[in-house]
Amino acid sequence: MNEQAFLQALSEKAKDLHINPFLLLSGIEGIYTFREMPLTEANMGFLDSLILTLFTLRIGDQFHALAEEGLASGQDEVRLAAAGELTPIPDEELAATTNPYLASFAGVMQGKAPIRRYHEKALEAAALEINGVQLRYASASIGTIMIGICKTELSDLLDPGTFFSS
Repeated sequence: MNEQAFLQALSEKAKDLHINPFLLLSGIEGIYTFREMPLTEANMGFLDSLILTLFTLRIGDQFHALAEEGLASGQDEVRLAAAGELTPIPDEELAATTNPYLASFAGVMQGKAPIRRYHEKALEAAALEINGVQLRYASASIGTIMIGICKTELSDLLDPGTFFSS
């Protein structure tokens, strides 16, 4: 199966499962990243943070594109708002944040890329989407949910041996 066919099939599965396709893809990427790690409680926390981060980055890409479009607007207010969204959040502000999602995101990113104002909104959108899935599947761990989905719902698209050693 080529990449385009895989993404189309994944999108259809996501629709059937009532899960955002970007979240499903982020879950697969996170699990693949953790494929050689033991599934301990601590590692599941890291997996949950990684999935949140990957999903936020995907949403953030969309927000970034919108802000870039806003910079080209003929309206001063739109340009100012877009410039504000593209402004990086200072490290001191990230270190002092009481927002657990932003703190988790900053911890995973570890300064590898600037965290911009729009990332806060992307985090909120990602957290809301993840929370909905957690409620639907009655689990506090998005990683656990994604592992279950990969093993059951996506076994026709993925080779479980690639992801799971046991």
